[in-house]
Amino acid sequence: MPLRILHVTPYYEDAWAYGGIPRLATAMARGLAERGHDVTVCTTDVCDERTRIPAPDRRGPFGSNRSPRRSHGVTVRVFPNLSNRLAYHVQFFLPIGLGRYLGRHGADFDVAHIHAHHHVPGALAARHLTRARVPYVLAPNGTAPRLERRRLAKWLFDLTAGRHVLPGAARVLAVSEAERRQLLGLGVPAARITVLPNPMDLGEFDGLPPVGRFRARLGLPAGPLVLYLGKLTPRKRLDVLIDAFGRLERRDARLVIAGNDMGIGRAVRQQLDQLGLRGVTELTGLLVGRERLEALIDADAVVYPSRDEVFGLVPFEALLCGTPVVVADDSGCAEYVRQTGGGLIVPQGDAPALAGSLRQILGEPERWARAAREAAPRVRASFASAVVCERLERLYEELVGASTGHRSARIRASA
Repeated sequence: MPLRILHVTPYYEDAWAYGGIPRLATAMARGLAERGHDVTVCTTDVCDERTRIPAPDRRGPFGSNRSPRRSHGVTVRVFPNLSNRLAYHVQFFLPIGLGRYLGRHGADFDVAHIHAHHHVPGALAARHLTRARVPYVLAPNGTAPRLERRRLAKWLFDLTAGRHVLPGAARVLAVSEAERRQLLGLGVPAARITVLPNPMDLGEFDGLPPVGRFRARLGLPAGPLVLYLGKLTPRKRLDVLIDAFGRLERRDARLVIAGNDMGIGRAVRQQLDQLGLRGVTELTGLLVGRERLEALIDADAVVYPSRDEVFGLVPFEALLCGTPVVVADDSGCAEYVRQTGGGLIVPQGDAPALAGSLRQILGEPERWARAAREAAPRVRASFASAVVCERLERLYEELVGASTGHRSARIRASA
């Protein structure tokens, strides 16, 4: 039976600068629509540091949201942020008109899904959905603990506007056992946690770009290419990667750091200068779409040295491109790399161990490329949006059934 499903996320399909959550939210919404459900996404107009999603029909500076658009079977409602700068630099999203829309239409949905934690859109959604007695799923994707930046702001948010978001969720999704442990540590009851990996849109990996295009565009010489692809934030531990790359002592190797600067760009450049690596390192900025795939295909190894990384899409995108990976062991993606193969796992923060793993992969490139290709079918079997959305559909149906039963019981009791 088709469900009326609401997804609330501060960023959606065009917001590449905000990392993996916009992409997985998009894959999830489209996957559910393909299964015949009526899916609506409420999001904001963020795109990157300088630009917003175009809003030709915005109703003035303090008006409601622009007209909804249809995208791959999904109704997408985009609400303008009061400040794009606040949204990008401090993750403070203030969507004009979202609260009014949810107040009027929250009860129109059977079930809802809030992506990420510690943000105003989620707090507004939790409040209005609770009032409307619509069960909602919260998918923090690693954002439930107060990690990294803005810890004081997150603490204040949890005490005020956001205090009911996590406790009010009918179910909290953990994308890995690592995140499940995080949530248990925050006091979420085990019975309210469901482990469900992130979905991937596998369609973009059909008909991959030819090998060599990325190297040619950057003018990179022949030789091993080590790639980091992701946001430049402290949690990603680029300092460990740079240290490890310097320990390789291979003059023919090149390091590419591809991602938008969210606070550590200057420190990265300083470390490269200190180690004498600027001449063998390329900082490309944000790569999107096919450019991202071209980089993954041309790399000999993709490194994800992050700490507190509960999933991480990039390593699995690399495997789908036939490129081996190295990931840190305290991350959720390490759990899945153990299952799929195609890479090595190193202790988090251990630069010598990371350098040793890179030597293994770069020393036997054909062997490791073959291992990555063999891992790709296992990635597809585990993370295809159709596979994940089928499991999510069953969870929604369970919550809707329970909610309907509770409502019926209340009606009978009051009769």
